[in-house]
Amino acid sequence: MKLIALLVLPAVAAFSVAPVSTRTTSSALSATLNRRDAVAALVAAGTMGIQQTASAFSQQLDDYAVEPSQQANDGKIDLNGAFVGDYMQFPGMFPHAAGKIASNGPYAKVGDIYKIDGISDHDKKMFKQYQKNFTVRPPGRMFKERINARVST
Repeated sequence: MKLIALLVLPAVAAFSVAPVSTRTTSSALSATLNRRDAVAALVAAGTMGIQQTASAFSQQLDDYAVEPSQQANDGKIDLNGAFVGDYMQFPGMFPHAAGKIASNGPYAKVGDIYKIDGISDHDKKMFKQYQKNFTVRPPGRMFKERINARVST
């Protein structure tokens, strides 16, 4: 509705009756050119508005896209999409080892967690103990959100 108002009001103003002037024909011609310029500017502005609206809609998520974190998980934790709190179910993993996993990545395979800088021998032992419970899916939207899940200890 706002877009229609923005398009219609300047167009009406551009073609409204101008006061009669006593100027020469050249000034009447320049008044006509000014109206043309106004209409051209209006059309250009309307086109830009449509393009900006189209680009805003193009940034939305695709309704039919498959998000890796929404796929069936076979009961395993996805290393690229799990929140830090998801590791609480494994004794000894939370918070240190879980934080290391969530703070690094993305991972191509489960074995990549052994390459994390700064992990302790205890962390490696925990990784080894629970390795069969982990899987790796392509990183999706959840990869960026996995750290800020607001988990309190």
